[in-house]
Amino acid sequence: MTNTPSKHSIDILREECKTDSMRPFIARGSKAVRCAYCLMAEFACFCHLRKSMASPIDFILLFHRDEIHKPTNSGRLIADLFPEDTQAYLWSRTEPSEQLLKRLKSCQGNCTVLFPNTETAQAQNRPLRSLIPPSHQNNKKHTFIILDGTWKQASKMFHQSEWLKEIPHFEINSEAQRSFLVRHSSHQMQFATAEVTAMLLDTLGHEKHSKHLLNYYQAFNEHCMISRKRGNNLSL
Repeated sequence: MTNTPSKHSIDILREECKTDSMRPFIARGSKAVRCAYCLMAEFACFCHLRKSMASPIDFILLFHRDEIHKPTNSGRLIADLFPEDTQAYLWSRTEPSEQLLKRLKSCQGNCTVLFPNTETAQAQNRPLRSLIPPSHQNNKKHTFIILDGTWKQASKMFHQSEWLKEIPHFEINSEAQRSFLVRHSSHQMQFATAEVTAMLLDTLGHEKHSKHLLNYYQAFNEHCMISRKRGNNLSL
């Protein structure tokens, strides 16, 4: 790695979690010597592919505690590419951070949770945006909250957080998903956090930013595979 990347909000959050943790996080591949920035095994570092740019929308990434340390977590790719437009927080059902609550208050009326319109959401009368919010409103960029975790974790984060219930959510419809798949992917409708965000950008008409994130995500996957294939006990 020739150039050392600058730390972004997710790097800082990960360091805070390590400091506050009562026990170390041990995952598969924990014995590998890793790049401190991209978290790949050093021989599979892909930091040289990180090209940051300004995003037309702001992101709030809410991390489930189990995700923040995983080398295979794709949510951090969003902050890699859009560091000035991404803020990261650890999710808590009952005790969200004061900084997060202040951030949500500051973008009140100009903020959306990206999450499907599930039966539970309908039963809870959660507000749904039927129209795509504008990228800019009142000279402020629109903010999207991205829930980073497994489907089960993200569902819990969305449905059980009282402090999120007044914020409208937005569902990328099946037609947009199929269109995205035809153009960019071959697998079924099961997406990683970075892919969902790329799909969101594409749906909002920001194709250049969507492709930039998707290409970076594909490089990330390739380097994960390199790590898995090289040596013993280096599996991610």
